[in-house]
Amino acid sequence: MKYYIIVFKNTLDAMNGEKALKEENYIFKMMPTPTAITQSCGICVRIEDKKYIDEIIERNIIRYKNIYIKEENGFKEVV
Repeated sequence: MKYYIIVFKNTLDAMNGEKALKEENYIFKMMPTPTAITQSCGICVRIEDKKYIDEIIERNIIRYKNIYIKEENGFKEVV
């Protein structure tokens, strides 16, 4: 199953990102950052709908470090 991971530079950005996404009524989960993506904050956002990812990027809703897509063979950077 494909899904997207938004990783943050630090915990403050992750907390602010969570708040902003809640205010925008996005459907997401906070989760530990996968070990395959180690150079980031320890918590990240998981989103399953690509439409949300496109809106987040286009509208610059949150401050993030990178966005990855989880595919069968691991994580691939989107942005």
